[in-house]
Amino acid sequence: MFFRVVLISVLLWTSIVLQISQKGSQLVPDLKLLYILIGFTYFLTAIYIILIRILRGFKTFAYVQFFMDIVIVTALIFITGGIESIFTFLYILIIISASIILYRPGGFLTASFSGILYGVLVELGYYEIIPSSISYFSNSKLFYQESDIFYNIFINVVAFYLSAFLSGYLAEQLRKAGEQLIAKEIDYEELKILNNDIIHNIQTGVITINTNDEIISINRQAEIITGITLEEVYLKPIDNLLSGILPKIEEIVKTHYQNNINRWTMKYETKDNRKYILGFSVSPLKSVQGRITGKIVLFQDITRVTKMEEEVRNSDRLATLGKLAANLAHEIRNPLAAMSGSIQILKSDISFEGKNINLMEIVLQEIDRLNHLITDFLMYAKPIDIKKERLNITNVIDETIAVFKNTPKGESKIQIETIFSGDTNMNGDFQQLKQVFWNIFLNSADAMPNGGTIKVNVGVSNHAHESLLVITITDTGTGIDENVKSMIFDPFFSTKEGGTGLGLSTVKQIVEVHGGIVEIESNKDEGTDILIAFPRE
Repeated sequence: MFFRVVLISVLLWTSIVLQISQKGSQLVPDLKLLYILIGFTYFLTAIYIILIRILRGFKTFAYVQFFMDIVIVTALIFITGGIESIFTFLYILIIISASIILYRPGGFLTASFSGILYGVLVELGYYEIIPSSISYFSNSKLFYQESDIFYNIFINVVAFYLSAFLSGYLAEQLRKAGEQLIAKEIDYEELKILNNDIIHNIQTGVITINTNDEIISINRQAEIITGITLEEVYLKPIDNLLSGILPKIEEIVKTHYQNNINRWTMKYETKDNRKYILGFSVSPLKSVQGRITGKIVLFQDITRVTKMEEEVRNSDRLATLGKLAANLAHEIRNPLAAMSGSIQILKSDISFEGKNINLMEIVLQEIDRLNHLITDFLMYAKPIDIKKERLNITNVIDETIAVFKNTPKGESKIQIETIFSGDTNMNGDFQQLKQVFWNIFLNSADAMPNGGTIKVNVGVSNHAHESLLVITITDTGTGIDENVKSMIFDPFFSTKEGGTGLGLSTVKQIVEVHGGIVEIESNKDEGTDILIAFPRE
C-alpha cells in the first residue's frame, strides 16, 4: 500500500510537470485520463486503509488488492499506448510483490491474471474493437503484423510466469529460512528461559564474576543465603559480598582449577547476624568462543550437614561411653551386693549400740541408693523394647493415678483431675506408657511440697492430615527456672537433692520410641505444663 502510493505520486508529479511545461508527451497523450486513474488509485488506497483496520481475512484482502492493481496497470497501459507503453514492467512488480506476500500461489495467480488482461487489451486494440482516439489504435495495423502482436503477448506472458516462478521460489526459500530461524530463536529463547529457571531455582548459590572479580550475576538462592540482592552488589568486588574469599579464588586459579583443592568451606555471617557454614567451588566462565571471561562461584549452605556430622561423631562417642558406663555399672553392682551382704552379717553377729548402729544404717541406705541409681541408669542406657498393642490411654492414666495415690507423695494434699474427650485409643506399650505418667506425677508432686492440683487433659487433634492423641498435664507447682529449662530432659540433670536426673529423660525416650513428642512450658512460680502428642495410628 505504501509503495503503491509512492509510485502513483511520482506519476502524478511527472504528469503535472509535463502539463506545466506545455510540451505534452508522446508517452501520455491524454493527461486527463491519467489524472482520473491516479485519483481513483488514491481513493482505493484510502478505502484499503479503512478496511485493513476492520477485516480479519488478510489473505483474501491481499488478493483483492493485487487484482485491482493489475486492473489499474492495465488501464495505465491502455492510456499510455497499449503495446507501445513503457509501463508493462509494472505487471512484474505486482507479480513479485504477490509472490513475496502470498508466496508461489499468489505469484502464479497474479501472473495469469496479468497475462489475460494484457493479452485482451492488446488484441482488442489491434482489431479496433476498443474505440479510441489514441494514435496507437488508429495506426497499429500499419506498424505491426498479427504475428508481432501474438509474439509480444507470448513474450510478456512468459516473462510474467518466469517472474512468478523465480520470485515465488525465492519467497518460499525465504519463508522456510524465516520459519527455521524463528523455530531456532524460539528454541533458543526456551532454552535460555529453562537455563535461567534452573539457575535461579536450584538450591545452590551461583555467583558469576568478570575478570576483574566484580559480580555480574547472582541467583535467587545466593540472595536468600546472603540476604543481599543483585542490585546491591552489581559490578562490585565479590569480596564485598563474601569477605575473605578472593585469596582462595586466586589460589585455585593459579593451580588451574585443580579438583583436589577446588572445594573448601568457610564461615559466613549475614547482616542480620545469621551464621552459616558454606561449601564453595569455583570454575572458569567461558564465552561461546571458549575464551575465559570470568569465574563461576558455587556455594551451598552446609550448616545442617556439618552439625549432623558433628552429632553423628558425638553419638558414636556417646555410644562408646554408654557401653563403657553400662559395663562399669555392672562391675560396681557386684561389689555393692557383696558389701551390703557383709554388713548385714556383721549387723546380725555383732552388737552395736548408739552411734555405731546409726552409722551402720547410713551405710546400708547409701548402698541401697547406689543400687537404685545403677538400676535406673541401666534401664535408661538399655534400648527400650516396646510391645505395641491397641489400648486406651485413659486406662493407662487411671491405673497410674490409682497406684500413685497409694504412695506417700500421692497421699499428701495433691488433687488429680482428669478430662477425657474423643476417641483416646492408640497403639502402644501399656507398661512403658505407665512409666511415663508415673515419672511425670512424681516430678509434679516434688514441685508441690505443700500440696496442689495436677490436671490431666486428653483429647484428639487433627494436624497436617494426621490424627494426634494429645495429653496435657498441668501442675500448680513452683515451676522451672528459665536458665535450666533447656536441660530438663538431659540425663543426670536434676534440681532435686538426691535426684538421679533420669526420670524426665526416660519419659522423653519412651515417648519418642512411640513416635510421639514431648514439650514443657513453665515459668518460675507459675506451675508447669507438659504436652505429649502421640500418633493415633
